[in-house]
Amino acid sequence: MPIKKFNVYRDGGTMEIITDEGTFCFDGRIESSTKGRLYNGYPKDNNSNLIENSEELEKKLIDNLKNYKDDFNQISIDHLIKTKQK
Repeated sequence: MPIKKFNVYRDGGTMEIITDEGTFCFDGRIESSTKGRLYNGYPKDNNSNLIENSEELEKKLIDNLKNYKDDFNQISIDHLIKTKQK
């Protein structure tokens, strides 16, 4: 699952990871009740695209992010890796 692109939204810090398997977002929205959870695409207000039981997918994304370099977003990438490592 190679990482193609990494973005950070100005909504409080939602992080978008675009891969060859789809677009995934870790919720960082201000006042969100699902902060830190993984979504298929940008989080919808009704949480209909929340990925349940996402532990394995999260691990796969984090493992691949460790090898991804992005000069502009590297601080955010490193922070996400640090907070999600178990």
